[in-house]
Amino acid sequence: MTGHASDPIDLGNRKHLFIDFSLIDQADDVSLRVNPPIVGGVAVHRDRAWEHHIHFMNSVIDDNGLARMWYASSNMGAGNLHSYRWGYAESLDGVHWRKPDLGLVELNGVRSNNLLLGVPGSVLKDPTAPPEERYKGYWLNWDPDLGPLGFGYSVSPDGLRFTWQGGNGVALHGDSQNQVFWDERIGRYVAYFRSWVPAGHNGQSLSGNGPWRRAVARWETDDLTSRDGWQLTDTPVDVRGPRLTGELPTVLELDEQDPPDMDIYTPSIVKYPGADDVYISTFSVYRHFTEAEILDAETRRNDGLMEIQLAVSRDGITWERPDRRPYVRIDPDGPRSRMLYSALGMVIRDRSIYQYATAYDQSHGLKRRNNPAGQVIWTRQRLDGFVSAEAAYAGGQLITKPLVFSGTRLELNLDASASGDVRIELQDSEGRGIEGYTLDRCDRVLGNHIRHVVTWAGNERLPETNGQPVRLRIAMRGARLYALQFVAR
Repeated sequence: MTGHASDPIDLGNRKHLFIDFSLIDQADDVSLRVNPPIVGGVAVHRDRAWEHHIHFMNSVIDDNGLARMWYASSNMGAGNLHSYRWGYAESLDGVHWRKPDLGLVELNGVRSNNLLLGVPGSVLKDPTAPPEERYKGYWLNWDPDLGPLGFGYSVSPDGLRFTWQGGNGVALHGDSQNQVFWDERIGRYVAYFRSWVPAGHNGQSLSGNGPWRRAVARWETDDLTSRDGWQLTDTPVDVRGPRLTGELPTVLELDEQDPPDMDIYTPSIVKYPGADDVYISTFSVYRHFTEAEILDAETRRNDGLMEIQLAVSRDGITWERPDRRPYVRIDPDGPRSRMLYSALGMVIRDRSIYQYATAYDQSHGLKRRNNPAGQVIWTRQRLDGFVSAEAAYAGGQLITKPLVFSGTRLELNLDASASGDVRIELQDSEGRGIEGYTLDRCDRVLGNHIRHVVTWAGNERLPETNGQPVRLRIAMRGARLYALQFVAR
């Protein structure tokens, strides 16, 4: 054993995802693996006259069986907030999307469109708000013509008609998809912003950014218009104003294992609805070109490529990256060949999780914006499938820390395919097999299952433990274990 916990883990009947080894006391020939999703087709096409560009500030909410998307577009020549349009689309299955005719915004004398009033940002559904404020749009204003600079929000009863509420007056620049959501685990709003940290672990400056690189800061509050928790100081200034640096704690940044010429562009953090202690970040990493690699004279110096990587957390504060392979890779050519920005949110349908990204065939610094660019694509992940504990073909095992549970049977989300298998032994807290639930009595699990009930000689009913802690010995061969859960029959 690697160590004995002084107090058993109270797992209850909560689903436990294997995004880390927090439940594990001993791992033999089993490692964590990030599982990239299947990349599908286009969810939102550029098929309206005002959609010359589809941008990355997009949000998705699974709203009582209706998937809803708020997305940004423009006929832009520069990053002017006046040129952005806020569009709306919806879907039943998460794959096929339609743009309803809302009639809310007049454009070129016509109201037959899917546009909303306001500036694109992030959208959340607030379960604590009164009905007239159930939806909130959260965004950063860096255009003084539109109102006070800084972070602010609007409210809506239906997610379509928004009314501006104001901001907290913190005029810091964070030109990213800054986001906020209600975290029921702590009973507060949690926001994530772009922050800036000293660039390059070897002191290297990044192209276009000087001695700084992008990271992610976190803020929690009871009031989105407050300044509670902000440590306001003098900050570095760039062309759009003061940058957010040390005003809030940085919770996610790249480190010495990453290339020094790379930073985090968008955090795209969600609290996973399938478990109460899982936070997922499908963040975009931005790899900067060197001056020698910027071959196009019309390209801005701030240029490079982007892919999507994965980070996981139990509390939204301390983040881990189980491995650093791309979660979604760029293609060798075509519309997904240069940049990928993950959208906020996810849609769960049956056994699948649908996530979204804006894809480009242009790099970050390309100035020539006369060519149409950007499309929202969908990806499909298996339920609970972001990370798995994977055993080699020769076999391996996990032994959990002592835990207490409630429920009468044990369900596993796993993939052993045909050649692999999984078996479970129940042990007492000292590691002794419980009679009737030893490894040799367990019916081996073959195949690929989302919810497989473990049985011992055909018996699925768990023993009466009377609140005494137990351990699980999980013997695996050529298999991936995504999640486990004790449930009532």
